Amino acid sequence: MDDQTISVYDSSAEQIAALHKTLVPARVYQLINQFFVKNGVCADVGCGIGRDSSWLSEQGYSVTGIDASEGMLQQARGFYPNISFVRDSLPLLERQTDSFFVNVLCSAVIMHLTEDQIACAVVNLVRIAAVGGIIIVSFRGTNSKDRRENGKLYSAIEVDKLVSLFIQSETMLLHREIDYQEDRRVEWTNIVLKKLPLLAV
Repeated sequence: MDDQTISVYDSSAEQIAALHKTLVPARVYQLINQFFVKNGVCADVGCGIGRDSSWLSEQGYSVTGIDASEGMLQQARGFYPNISFVRDSLPLLERQTDSFFVNVLCSAVIMHLTEDQIACAVVNLVRIAAVGGIIIVSFRGTNSKDRRENGKLYSAIEVDKLVSLFIQSETMLLHREIDYQEDRRVEWTNIVLKKLPLLAV
């Protein structure tokens, strides 16, 4: 993760938590309902304050919230003490076991990586997913010329290139869309992928 972005999340955790509690990613939840493997173990990569982890738990999923910001994790543990939260980060996800999670959610995170970290992040998101598992990635850009909003990095991500990286990492694209949020004037890209078994050599 971009160090400055983590620092912003750490230092502004309470303020960011107050904002995020008011935001509901309705379209992402619809995609989860449509594509996630029911009752499958979930990773919420970049869980922030744990809002989506809590929602997943309420839907009957066993979920682990993963975040790079200790400040955000403190908020998450305070809000949702019955959910497991761990500190780890993209692009490496070093503490996560290979092929463990049947469902992987990575919402509003990948744009905080530097451009040269994204390919590595794709490899590791796929690595932690079980064969036949589902990966949902959601991200947005920014109108800021310096690619930062309130100090947080928003890398420009070429969707075709990102999808290609996932396909090269043994996944199949199930769904791709642009979701424009009129009230916030924010354009989100959502992609849904399925991890394939390795081809025999």
